[in-house]
Amino acid sequence: MKYIFTLIFCAIMLTCNAQHYHHRQKKYDFSKVDPATIDKEQLSQKVENARVSSGYDSLKALEHYVHMTDDDQFATLAIGYQHAFASFDNLRRELSPLGFNNIKEDMSNFLVSLDLYKNRFMMSYIFTPGFRNLSSNENYELRIRRRAFEAGIGYDLIGNKHIDLFPQVSIGFQDFNLRVEQKNINVNDIPDLLDEMVNTSMRKRTFVFTYGGEFDYKFYTKDRGRIILGVRYAQVVEPGDGRVRVNGKKSDLKLDDTIASSTMSVVIKMVPGGRHAR
Repeated sequence: MKYIFTLIFCAIMLTCNAQHYHHRQKKYDFSKVDPATIDKEQLSQKVENARVSSGYDSLKALEHYVHMTDDDQFATLAIGYQHAFASFDNLRRELSPLGFNNIKEDMSNFLVSLDLYKNRFMMSYIFTPGFRNLSSNENYELRIRRRAFEAGIGYDLIGNKHIDLFPQVSIGFQDFNLRVEQKNINVNDIPDLLDEMVNTSMRKRTFVFTYGGEFDYKFYTKDRGRIILGVRYAQVVEPGDGRVRVNGKKSDLKLDDTIASSTMSVVIKMVPGGRHAR
């Protein structure tokens, strides 16, 4: 029974809405008008003049402009370059007998970030796959790479059309990989202390917390698209010791060096223009 009453109620509401809609429409009787006697171009011109004089076109133009230039909510993919500052004092000391006294402490990364904007907040999902830093001598090759994934949030303090300033915090994890390979398998004068390091890979994974900020400058195209150039800086904190694996197996080896104390990134973002009014 209740389903029948529900259907009856819905039918009544639809009928009322339909009647209300028809009452709002002004009715015209053109039955006595001969379309053949009407100059269609002149009629179109009169319609256009009426539209302009009524202000309707200006309201539509304003609506279009507001939605086209609305910075309140959009998503963009950022690409760029990241430079990580590390400290490998202990690692350099351990590997110095192999001739690696000048291990590069700065690591380069390719950066990809999905940035979501809404109400001056920016959510960022950042991935840095990392480039390999290669060092070699006559007998050995040393490869080092740092990769990271972070999720962060920031808030724009300025709210300017062209300039954004986002203090940011993020959490994530970093993956540090070190690999030492012996070029000449006939070399037998390797120090006993370093036997385990030859032809060996070591991986350390840790959770990280970062804090810093991003400065953006926005250029607008003719169709109201945007090109955003940004600079990001972050201090990196490792809250724990992380997990170390040697040749894929768990290890009690402690790597006390700072894999990344801070990072500096340069990014570019593009937001297409020509969005339709919502």
